Amino acid sequence: MAVEVKAKLQKGDVDNHIRRMEKLRRYADLHGDAREYFGAMAATVVNEGEREYALERGFYVIEPSGEDVKVSEPDSAPCVW
Repeated sequence: MAVEVKAKLQKGDVDNHIRRMEKLRRYADLHGDAREYFGAMAATVVNEGEREYALERGFYVIEPSGEDVKVSEPDSAPCVW
């Protein structure tokens, strides 16, 4: 799993992480690596709109919840690269 960590999650961060995941997949394919890669966005501040944006694009969302962290799963099946 490739995790992008931010202080505040923004939609552009999600779009950039999609491009990085695609680049990671291309690199893995060039080297015969057939593993499946999942993506996640982690941030200390996550607004509802940005959370939904990331989840709709197949990312897990990791955010603080009191003394613990909350991991939200994508709305449908997680995107696999």
